Order: sequence, then C-alpha cells, then structure tokens
Amino acid sequence: MSFFNKGGVAMLSFWSALRNINQFGSNAFLIMENLLGFFPRQMFFVQIIEKNKFIIIAIDPSKNDRLSCEIEFENKHLGYFFSKTVSEEVVESCAQCIEECTSACYESPVKNIYEKSLKGGSQLVLLPISDAQSSLSHLLGIIYEKNLNNTVNEVNKYIENEVERQVKERTAKLMATNEELFYLANHDFLTGSYNRRYLLELANAEFKRVRRYGLSLCLMMLDLDHFKAINDEQGHPVGDEALKEVAKTLLETVRDCDHVGRYGGDEFIIVLPETDVSGAMLIAERLREALNSVKLTISIGIAKLERDDVCIEALIHRADHLLLKAKRSGRNRIESIAVKYSA
Repeated sequence: MSFFNKGGVAMLSFWSALRNINQFGSNAFLIMENLLGFFPRQMFFVQIIEKNKFIIIAIDPSKNDRLSCEIEFENKHLGYFFSKTVSEEVVESCAQCIEECTSACYESPVKNIYEKSLKGGSQLVLLPISDAQSSLSHLLGIIYEKNLNNTVNEVNKYIENEVERQVKERTAKLMATNEELFYLANHDFLTGSYNRRYLLELANAEFKRVRRYGLSLCLMMLDLDHFKAINDEQGHPVGDEALKEVAKTLLETVRDCDHVGRYGGDEFIIVLPETDVSGAMLIAERLREALNSVKLTISIGIAKLERDDVCIEALIHRADHLLLKAKRSGRNRIESIAVKYSA
C-alpha cells in the first residue's frame, strides 16, 4: 500500500497542471522559481544523489535567492522554515517517495503527484521531476494550507499559460529549423539557386502540368563564357564570384513562376512555364545584357516543348545542343530552333 494519496480530488486540476512541469525540460527550474511567488515560505526542492541519498534545499525568499541547476544554494536546515515535527515528516516522506518512484515495477515518475496530510492540518505535496532520460532527478515539495483555493487557481492559470507559451515557442523554432533544412537540402550552397536534384524535380512537375493542360513550356540552358580561363588565370575564388554574379542576375531577372537552378559546373537551367520561344528570347536577352554590363558574357540555348516530347530530359537535351551551338558560333549568343541572336 502506498504511503501517499495520488492527487486529492479537490486539488486534481492543480496536480494535473503541476505535471506539466515535466514537459519543460531544462526550463523546469525557471518555472519552479516562479512558483515561489505563489508559495513564498512553503516550497522546497529535493536533489536526488542516489536512491538512498538526497539533499533537501529550502529557499529563503526574503533574500531573493534564484534557483538554478548551475548555482550553489545557501542551504538551510528545514527547521529554519518548519517545525521539528514537520521537518521529520518531510524527510521521511521524501525517502518514501524516492523509494516508490525508483522501484522497478513502479509507474513513470512523470505520471504521479504525491499528497500527504501532515500533523497540524497542512498538506504535503511531492512532485517527481524526471530528467531527459526519464530518470528521477528531483522532487518539488510544497506544504500548503487547505484554504489555499485562490492560490491554487492562480497556479493553475500560470502553469497552463506557461505550457501554451512554450508550445508556441517550440513550434516556431521547429518551423524555422524545418525551413532552414528545406533550404539547405534544395539549394546550391555557392549560388543560392536550386540544386540539380530539386531543379529537375520542379522541371518534371512543370512538364506534367503543361502537358495535362496543353500549355507552352520553354527551357533555357546557359553557361558562363571562358569560365575555365577565369579559374586558371584569376583563381577559383574569382570564378566562384563570377558564378554568384550570374546566379544573382538570373534570380533578379526571371519571373516568380520561373525555376532557376545550377545544373553543374558553370551551367544553369531556367524552366519557363507557359512561355513560348519569343517570350523566352526576351528574358534571355535581358539576362545577356545585364551580365554584359558587369563584363561577363553567357551563351544560351533555348528549347521549347514539342508535341512528341515524353519527358523533361528531351528539352534538356535540345537546350544543351543549342547551347553548344551558341558557343561554337562565337559565344555571347542566344540560340533556339526558331530564332537566333548574337551581340
């Protein structure tokens, strides 16, 4: 038979709220510190060293002691706060609680709140606090009078609000982390454009969509003229800066619906949904002129969706062939099946 009652009916909502302290992890000490405001001289902590060894820490709120798992406390004998009889009962109750919580057949300490009537009419509450490995590490002790209904209601509200705040905070952090991971997984680390895998995923999706609805589609492949010479003569850092400038210009020039990605080396692909060759040529010319203004030149091949195309790779193959044709014809050129343009 357990030495304790597990949560009196009248205080059930209070104990349920206190259980949420275990959800705060490393913030549990901060939450318990704030609870001192509700129980100014009736609260203590038990640090469990091992099964049969523990330290009871009583905090003197008049000295504004702050709780921390890293700071040494000014420990006082329980008799400084409580009578000798109450102190003895507290020590005995803590030992019993630790014994029950560390029993191999016992429930997880997170699930239970322990309550016991003390001599003199006060109530003792012990809340087991588990660490990250779900092992019992501390007890939170509260001695309260049975007429503390207002205090209990305030504590309930405080803990509920704290749970809600921390849930929102953790959700926001999780969302920010997921967004960062998504960006890192789908973008080229040097240029900030899409990486090859994600670019092809988007290109395939656009291919299927325009095929389904009978829309136009163009694909542009381009690369930086004389890129090898830039690396060989001026160094790879200069070459990297040139690639960044190309990517920056592409991203600033294309439309929101277009997809820009680094295909490999100094080659980039731009997927242009619902765009015919003449529209793609206008975009290509703007890109070429913008890069010419910073003393960089590019060669571009443009392929459009044909009736017998069965996959996006068909457009990539034709755009690659047209890009090669532009380079062999003098570079700084735009080549397509329909039209061609050079400086």
